Amino acid sequence: MKKPHRKRRSFWIDVIFLIVIIVLTISAASLITLTTKGEAALFSKTKQAVTPASVVIGTSDSDYPDIKIITETSKDLNTPYIIQYPQSLHNPINQAISSYIEDTKQDYLTKHNGSKYKSGLNISYEILSHRSGNYSFVLVNNRKTGKTIRETEIRSFHLNLKTGENFTISDVLDHNSKHLNTLSNLVRKVLDNNPVIEDYLPPGSLHTKTEPTWDNFGNFAITDESLIFYFDEYKLMAGTIGPPAVVIPLKNIDNLLSDKFKSGMQDTDENAITKKPVKERETADLLHQEHSNGDAVVNEETKEEHGKGVKKVALTFDDGPHPKVTMQILETLRKYDAKATFFMLGNMVEKHPEMAREVQKAGHELGNHTWAHLDLTKLGAEKARHEIDRTSAIIENVTGQKVTEFRPPYGAVNDTVRNQTNLPVILWDVDTLDWKNRDSNQLLANVKSATKDGSTILMHDIHQSTADGLEAVLAYLQSEGYIFVKISDL
Repeated sequence: MKKPHRKRRSFWIDVIFLIVIIVLTISAASLITLTTKGEAALFSKTKQAVTPASVVIGTSDSDYPDIKIITETSKDLNTPYIIQYPQSLHNPINQAISSYIEDTKQDYLTKHNGSKYKSGLNISYEILSHRSGNYSFVLVNNRKTGKTIRETEIRSFHLNLKTGENFTISDVLDHNSKHLNTLSNLVRKVLDNNPVIEDYLPPGSLHTKTEPTWDNFGNFAITDESLIFYFDEYKLMAGTIGPPAVVIPLKNIDNLLSDKFKSGMQDTDENAITKKPVKERETADLLHQEHSNGDAVVNEETKEEHGKGVKKVALTFDDGPHPKVTMQILETLRKYDAKATFFMLGNMVEKHPEMAREVQKAGHELGNHTWAHLDLTKLGAEKARHEIDRTSAIIENVTGQKVTEFRPPYGAVNDTVRNQTNLPVILWDVDTLDWKNRDSNQLLANVKSATKDGSTILMHDIHQSTADGLEAVLAYLQSEGYIFVKISDL
């Protein structure tokens, strides 16, 4: 029997069928990919939302054109930190600074997360300019690494703000190795004659670090008046001086400088070379909390009760003078006819004598805050007395005015420290926490919450945020009936 003939399927039906399969396959793959990416994105967002919850990053203007300040704060209880650093319009130096910041931060977080000791990191900055258009960005890295050990490191970066070019110490000394030899000898004389540095550094260590090589002198800063060199620190117990630094007036080495860095004044008297250890800056909530534990310290010297009538408050400023911040504060005080007491660091007076004179000319009271902001209770009697006496001497020599009060760094004082000076010891009862918050708005909030008649208010004339927030503080206190007096007037 003959089988029935089946009609062959059209060729085009097969083609269409194949196309449909391909389209469906591609659509399914795309859907899977999109779903996977969506899940990954969701995970990423979730992770980002958790990780930086305790970290706040902000940007603000500096006193210099085209330079911004980045502030990064972590309130993590295990590894708190506050970091501030400058950024310019030029990527190479920005990347160099950011790389240093990131490496330092990651090293700190890795080593100290989970430590049984309270740790902390504070990186602050200073911008130093030279009339040639060259800038030095100096980062001061303070870290508390154990129960008593603190480390301080200073790193400098250099930039011509107009061209974006980096400059080195070789450029400053006209690429002349003979000039470097001369400079090395001058720096050694400074360090050899500094009794504070000699007490803490191993014998011969700085001699090695001052051999006349370009690398040894690469950590520096230059201003219109001075050439400053920073040297590495050794890990030392609390109360040590931090990295030693040497400040040399440009007029003393004018013949060593390249043309664009010359001072135009020459003085060959080597004895005029400035000697100083670098100040150990306050280390935000690291060192300050060690003594105050977040609580205000009662001013024992002004604890008396005040009668009714005019309310008085004493404004005090520590750690200066600073060439820009202090000047802004003086202008605000003048506007409100306010007098204050400035507790000055000896090494800052040495660095900015003209600003110390401006404070004195404005009629404010001058106080002693030691030479290098050390914890005097860890130094012993002789070294503590040296810190105090050296500071009183330079303040009087520069301003012609004797200091009238003494404030120990961190509020750390005991009978041994008190016995090293006849000056009254002045603490405070209102801590504005400007050293910690660096927030002009928070300054007022802290003053409002704690100030009363007879209060002594602690601020610092080295923070731009303090200068920016001071007018609001004075306006508020004035509206509440307060008058502003010196410590001695309380």
